[in-house]
Amino acid sequence: MACFGSCLTCPVAYSALTMAAIGARRIYKKPIQKKRLVSQLIFLFITNAAFIFGVTGLIYSYFYCWEAPQATMSCPIGILEHAVLESSIFLAIYLVGTIATIGTIFGRAPCGWACPIGFLQDLVGKIKVEREIKRSGVDKRARYIKYAILAAIPFAVHYFATMAYTDICPIGGLTATLPILLFHYSSYTPTKFFLPKMILLALTIVLIINVKRGWCRYLCPVGAMLAPFNKISALQLTFNEEKCLKCMNCARVCPMKIDLPYDTKSMECIRCGMCVDECPTKALKLEFKWR
Repeated sequence: MACFGSCLTCPVAYSALTMAAIGARRIYKKPIQKKRLVSQLIFLFITNAAFIFGVTGLIYSYFYCWEAPQATMSCPIGILEHAVLESSIFLAIYLVGTIATIGTIFGRAPCGWACPIGFLQDLVGKIKVEREIKRSGVDKRARYIKYAILAAIPFAVHYFATMAYTDICPIGGLTATLPILLFHYSSYTPTKFFLPKMILLALTIVLIINVKRGWCRYLCPVGAMLAPFNKISALQLTFNEEKCLKCMNCARVCPMKIDLPYDTKSMECIRCGMCVDECPTKALKLEFKWR
């Protein structure tokens, strides 16, 4: 499920990501992955359409940094912070209603099919330290960090009476602060949060380069919002054990490293379909199951 703002409102950034996607044919050569690439590119445009058409007022079910131009009302975390700051029941209902509606239908699929930060991770993520992380048990424990971050945000915002998360958000640093520095340096005045935000951004970049979907796995509070809906969403990953060869190709390619092929309702699953593409007997399917 996160925060592409002003960085991606320029043609240079659009072109760079598109060229990178074309160069990443290894990732997107399978049937579902080709569709996912198209979806990611479409949502990349939709996310930044506000640059052309103005503020939409719509909440996106992934990161879209509140500090970025034309991003008002778009970032779920920004809405949460303002709901607390303004004691706004309307904003709280708007946020919960939007996330619940999207989550009930798609689960955490926006993380895999729509989020520009997820798209970025697909392009640059490597699996350099994956085995060591899993072997040490750090991976499983670290996944709870994003839930702790989400739970802490309302309390931090209330205590400090400021947008406590946005102030230090590393993705906001990437998609809003750095582009402003790059294109509007003369008008930018650093705040006391600039240094910690840049440090967190540097650490996040190291994480996503070395651990596939590292931001989604461990740190994304928007993903934490959507994750519980994986248990009940209409879009489900289904498994037919009778067809399974136990080849474990599904587990090997899973970017979130969930317990495939059995834990198909995992809250960590982003419904990317890589396991489905890789299954030689079609024992795994990604399908809507309307109850």
